[in-house]
Amino acid sequence: MKLNTKKFSLAAGLTMAIIYIICTIFVVLFPEAATKILGWMVHMTLGDEIVRGQAITFGGFFVSLIQFVFYASLSAWIFSSLYNKFTEK
Repeated sequence: MKLNTKKFSLAAGLTMAIIYIICTIFVVLFPEAATKILGWMVHMTLGDEIVRGQAITFGGFFVSLIQFVFYASLSAWIFSSLYNKFTEK
């Protein structure tokens, strides 16, 4: 089975956009809980000073969203290209 690299990378980028939007909403609604969860995810303790210093702006949200979608799409394109190469007969 061959993967369509364009469709696969677009699907991955769209998936990342949805996850990022949900995550941002969570951070806006529950900043302290979000910081604790992030600390657990990256295996480090994040202090309260980080929570107080963070503000989500529309510009920051938009720039980060574009970066996440780009990296997810690029990763999916590389993955699907390698998959297709390794599964050639």
